[in-house]
Amino acid sequence: GRTKELAQFMEVPNRLESTTTIDSLQFQHNRTSTEVIFVSGRAGSGKSRLLNKCSDFLSTQGWLVFSEKFNRGVEYQSQGILCSLFDKIVKKLIRMKVGDDQQDEEYSRRISKALSDSLDDSSLCSLAAYLPSIFELIDYNCKKQSAVEQANFSHWKLVFLLTQFMYVLLELDRPIMLVLDDLQWADASTINLVLGNILDSVSNSLYAHRILFVVLYRDNEVCDEHPLVAQLVRLRQSESVKIKEMPLSTFSKGDICSMIASELRLTTRIVAELGGIVHRKSSGNILFAVEVLNSMVRNSVIHFSLKLCRYQWDWDNISSLKTEENVASFIITTISTLQPKFLQTLRILSCFGYNIDVAILCLLDTSCIVPFGGIRNPLRYLVDIGIIEMAGSLVSFTHDLIQQHVYEGIALPQRQNLHFGIGVFLGSKTTFNAAATGPGIYSLEFGIDQMYISESKIDGDFIISERSLLSIATDHINCAGPEFIVDQKQRILFARWNLKVAKELSATSNFRCALHYYKKGIQFIGHDVWIHSNETGDQELCLDLYEGAAAASSATSDLATVEYFVNIVFRNVHFERSLNAWVILIVSLESSGKYAEILEKGVNLLRRLNFDIPASPPSPKEIKDSLVTTLRIASQFRIEHIKTSYHSTGILNQDKRNIHNKNLFKIFDAIVIATYNTSSPYLPLLAFEMMQYSLRNEFYEPEAAIAYAGFGYFNIMLRNDFKSGKYWANVALEMLKQYTISTAARVKWIIHAQIMIWFIPLEDTRRNLLEIAKTSMKLGDFLTEIYAIRLSSRCAFFRRRELVHLFAIKHPKSEKYSKI
Repeated sequence: GRTKELAQFMEVPNRLESTTTIDSLQFQHNRTSTEVIFVSGRAGSGKSRLLNKCSDFLSTQGWLVFSEKFNRGVEYQSQGILCSLFDKIVKKLIRMKVGDDQQDEEYSRRISKALSDSLDDSSLCSLAAYLPSIFELIDYNCKKQSAVEQANFSHWKLVFLLTQFMYVLLELDRPIMLVLDDLQWADASTINLVLGNILDSVSNSLYAHRILFVVLYRDNEVCDEHPLVAQLVRLRQSESVKIKEMPLSTFSKGDICSMIASELRLTTRIVAELGGIVHRKSSGNILFAVEVLNSMVRNSVIHFSLKLCRYQWDWDNISSLKTEENVASFIITTISTLQPKFLQTLRILSCFGYNIDVAILCLLDTSCIVPFGGIRNPLRYLVDIGIIEMAGSLVSFTHDLIQQHVYEGIALPQRQNLHFGIGVFLGSKTTFNAAATGPGIYSLEFGIDQMYISESKIDGDFIISERSLLSIATDHINCAGPEFIVDQKQRILFARWNLKVAKELSATSNFRCALHYYKKGIQFIGHDVWIHSNETGDQELCLDLYEGAAAASSATSDLATVEYFVNIVFRNVHFERSLNAWVILIVSLESSGKYAEILEKGVNLLRRLNFDIPASPPSPKEIKDSLVTTLRIASQFRIEHIKTSYHSTGILNQDKRNIHNKNLFKIFDAIVIATYNTSSPYLPLLAFEMMQYSLRNEFYEPEAAIAYAGFGYFNIMLRNDFKSGKYWANVALEMLKQYTISTAARVKWIIHAQIMIWFIPLEDTRRNLLEIAKTSMKLGDFLTEIYAIRLSSRCAFFRRRELVHLFAIKHPKSEKYSKI
């Protein structure tokens, strides 16, 4: 019934395929645009079926087709779903690498080599956090990242890594189609990431014609303010991206007749009257029409006639067949007639959403949650009647509308009890749960072919990682809700589950999803828990949840939420315990460009920590006195002593004192940027105070390098002591050796732009700044990237004899410091 739409869809991949035949030199002068197909329509209009037809055909033509579906009500999982789409590409390449097809094997090996050549070790390790299968494709052993590096993951780092991954894929000669189904259910960040950042980057590639993006969405579930609509409006005006919009209307009588004729192998003339009845009963909704026809087959209204050697139907029964007014009512009526064990199985499946991994079902089959006799026979029946389907390692509903109505048809108390039972059972299988026994990974020896004997046998074991199992268990407990759980000890346990999952997600930079679990954990402990947390020993749990929620909110640029969570911490813990919360707040303010507020809060905070900093901007005499004191203390140290002390502690030193010092210098780092942007005279005094603190406490880790760089800079600016300036700049560089964290990039920018510029040719400074910009881009530190690019551009325009003019442009306060 979608022959016309099928032809329209195939016009785009056919056109892209023809582009690859253009001579490469000619192509560079006639670049084509990246193409995106937007297929829209109501639920049940046949979007997914149309796409499946096209995908199956293109796969036979050498296209690599990958699709992922977003789910209703779980927008917080959007980034994980998107990363899963890209991880599917990696898994496909792994299968090609070990397969029998020589061309596939060669293609996979070329991709593997190109990725190794394009991404450095740090970027590969970061990419593995998002695409866990990457090191099965690339022979490389990633060193464990430090906590400092993990903390510097960001949205922009994800943008960089995924676009670099796409560039590598597109440079080779296989066309790729990426399908995003039900994108209207993704969060705004993910929609903007894929249709904004990634799509725009790919469209600038010479090989943009080798990829086709396909977006499926329900047009009746988006409004003008929806981020998907906003991106669609933007892309309509884009010159580098070409879009094709395909709205799917309801089926006409002719469409349904064509569909029935094709399925029953009859002419449209014979099925015309039957098609008219089905069209009238279904109102043209294809899902409803299919369900009506299935019910006719199940009730033998349509049956095969041995006498006529074709299908025929009973007109009397068709006329008397009662159907509901809409597809929802029809689904509910159909499901209500099922036997209890089949209905219970269906309800269990619906609690997992649109689909569920077979491995989870195999595990559940050992519990008392499933109907008596197990889940396999009911699954077989549900597949036979067309309610669910099995493919690969997944069991899915044939349409998400069916899942929705099954789930919503469960009474709330029964639904909560079901979720609670599933969550407790799955959680008990993890080593994180105190009651658990057994290993952290469960390998199931039987697979999908033993659960349901299908025509295409699928071999292989299914493995559940403990991390995935705990995440799924926690989701079910959260669906039951804290109000369902009365026992406070159980609530505390489930809060810890949420904290565990949230921390793992934060470590992979999936902050929006992490924030969801932090908030759920807070709901389980309740707001009154702070009052008794000292007696119960749960203060550390409270602190971890609230600080985690604040940090995740900071990573998603939600300053108001950050302030909400840190203020609760400030009210409920001693000042000494709140330093990490202050770090989160100060860094969040920096991301929001609130430099005056950073300066005010930062100075007050350092004063509370007993640093000798005046409440009002320092006078020239105060700055000079602090400089003299710092010079006296610094004269007692040599770079060899700093090297020895630094390498003896190491960057992975995570004792409480070391963490306290790291937090202090993170705050100082943000204050430095604030003083730089506000031309504040606090800058030299802060640099001297932090330098003194570092030397007195023998804290020489990368976070402290910014103080040494600042000290070197002011030796030049205030004393004209170029030798000391260069010396302390080299000390800072020594601290930063072998570490590509954002702090390192920022300090190197200060050193090369403000100090080394006096000692090396301007062209070398320009190149160094460009390298810093590239490193910052990889780290997602776009602020330092912008600073470095801006200054490297100025170096290209100014000669050394114009250096004073250059400093006057980029440092309006330089004259003030020189006078001092």
